[in-house]
Amino acid sequence: MPAGALRPIEAIRVGEKGRIAVPPKYRKLHKLSKGSEVLLVQLGETLMVVPSDVKLFRLCERIQDALVGRRVSVAQALKNLPRVRRRRFQRLYGKG
Repeated sequence: MPAGALRPIEAIRVGEKGRIAVPPKYRKLHKLSKGSEVLLVQLGETLMVVPSDVKLFRLCERIQDALVGRRVSVAQALKNLPRVRRRRFQRLYGKG
């Protein structure tokens, strides 16, 4: 675990106008300053705040394009993900 990841989960409160404040240690760790863009990523019932990254954005576009090209919906991909992970793990590390 990286040195800056001592507490991977931290509770913050949503303000009066729906705003959230990123604690200073995370702003420093992720080089966020006033006006920095962050992404809200929803995975099932989980909502993640992720620093915006051009490379990440391009990677997401490529994944989306690949899914569309294979006529696979995001819902289908997420539904099959546990099975695919399990098979990949077994191929890499054996059935152990």
